[in-house]
Amino acid sequence: MKLGDKLILRVLMTMLKFVFLMLLSSAVSANSCVVLLYHHFSDDTPKSTSISPALFEQHLQYLQENDFKVLPLQSMLEHLDTGSLPDKCVVLTADDGYRSIATNAYPLLKKYQMPMSVFVATDASDKKYKAIMSWQQMQAIQGDNIQFYNHTSSHAHLLDLNKTQVLNEIDNAQKHLRKHLGVEAKILAYPYGEASLSIIKQVKSLDYVAFGQQSGVVSTNSDLQYLPRFPMAAHYAKMPGFKTKVNTLPMPVVMQTVAPVFTQNPPTLTLEFLKPLSKHQKTNFNCFASGGVNMVWQGSERVKITAKKPLTQRRSKYNCTMPSEQKGRYYWHSVQWVNPKVAE
Repeated sequence: MKLGDKLILRVLMTMLKFVFLMLLSSAVSANSCVVLLYHHFSDDTPKSTSISPALFEQHLQYLQENDFKVLPLQSMLEHLDTGSLPDKCVVLTADDGYRSIATNAYPLLKKYQMPMSVFVATDASDKKYKAIMSWQQMQAIQGDNIQFYNHTSSHAHLLDLNKTQVLNEIDNAQKHLRKHLGVEAKILAYPYGEASLSIIKQVKSLDYVAFGQQSGVVSTNSDLQYLPRFPMAAHYAKMPGFKTKVNTLPMPVVMQTVAPVFTQNPPTLTLEFLKPLSKHQKTNFNCFASGGVNMVWQGSERVKITAKKPLTQRRSKYNCTMPSEQKGRYYWHSVQWVNPKVAE
């Protein structure tokens, strides 16, 4: 082969590679959705679980002005099932059913005509806790902008319960949601985002879709009983981080449900990529954990990630990111580790 032919061939191969990566990136973005997790909407509640109403409005303004498709949760799950999620898809959720949802979030959701799904731990409403919405308040705001789903009855640490107790937590909450709000859809959020492989399996046997609190993007490869959400509170909710997260894409890895309850400390996360990473991708692939991580590569398709120090908290995360082929958009993958021996 002549030198000129070799150069032409090399250029063609480079162009084909670029087109393939763009098609792969487009396919990923068109079949994924970012789910956000809120709790309090107030300036007077604990900062670790709160966002100010003013900042929440900035979130909604950004989504509206940048043509994001903010879908109701059930609609997103239907599109996920058919592999037809739109690009720039976002779902808003809130856990626990705090009164500030009714007083501060709901008026803004109406103003911007955006839906939010609220996961309710039903015992608190039954006992009429002041910080939690009453059933009457929930009935008044339920509709196009607010929908309600299962967050167990007592908001217990499910890892501390046996199989029958876990069933009762989920089943009792669903009965109360059906009685007071007419809720039939089987959608659950694990309290604290905590689950084990056995709980995930049990939830699947009960025909529930379920969400954790590990960061990441929902995609057609996600585990329907352990879907990710990006927490939105404190500094994590500030606009620079918010913009990054709503524009993220699912990491192109072979999806696996890692056992959240670890036995080795620090635990090791192994990721296998759908295709070998380029030198640029490999250089810009980063993972984060408290105290830093060690990464051991096995070629360009597999990496083992281990925190440099033992995990000391009850819940810890490994967060991994990598720039995508779309300007300003990052791939993201996260695992939440749980050590039930550490008291809350």
